Formats: sequence, C-alpha cells, structure tokens
Amino acid sequence: MENRDNLKEEEENKVFSYELLSDARDNNERWFKAFIAMVKVNVAELLAIVIVVLAFVWYLNQYDFTSSIEQNGVYTLIDSEGNVISSDITPEQINEIMEIINDGKNKDNTEQNKEKR
Repeated sequence: MENRDNLKEEEENKVFSYELLSDARDNNERWFKAFIAMVKVNVAELLAIVIVVLAFVWYLNQYDFTSSIEQNGVYTLIDSEGNVISSDITPEQINEIMEIINDGKNKDNTEQNKEKR
C-alpha cells in the first residue's frame, strides 16, 4: 500500500508542478505581449518625432538664410538688415544722410566739421 500512496503523491506533485509551469507560461505570454505592445508604442512615438523634425527642416529649407553684400565704394551705407542703401558717396553726403536719419540730432557735429575745413 505504501507504493500506491507514494505513486499517488508523486502524481499529485507532478500535476501540481505542471499547473505551476502552465501558470508561469501563461504569465510569461502576458508579459511578452505587454512588452511587444510597449515596443510598438515606442516605435510609433519615435516615428512621430522623426516626422515632425523632418517636416520642420523641410519647412525651413524653403528659405535662403545666406546673403551677400557687394561693396563697390569707399563709403557704403548699410541698413540694419544688411541691405546696401548707397555706395560711393562723399563724407558730406554721409553727414547729410545721417542728419536726416537722426532728425537733425547731429547738427553740432556737422557744424564743427564744417568749421574745421
């Protein structure tokens, strides 16, 4: 009778161990599915970021950010944006232009320059 009892215990232990292994396998499958879902979410997020960056670069690509200034004369008047207003002008013309731009604020300086000449 002891053999039968031992066999029954062994069979019960085997069944219990198979149940534990089955539960572990099911749990691993759930974790793997969750991992795959997170990988898909991360890939989609990275693709969205790449698309946004590429769209921004494509948008900025339509503008030409380089410019060149050709200066021919000794005296060149350039505005704040880098555009050449006039070139090859005399110092007197520069003073007159600066008076107009500064609304007559340089009257003292121009009068002193005229007296020195």
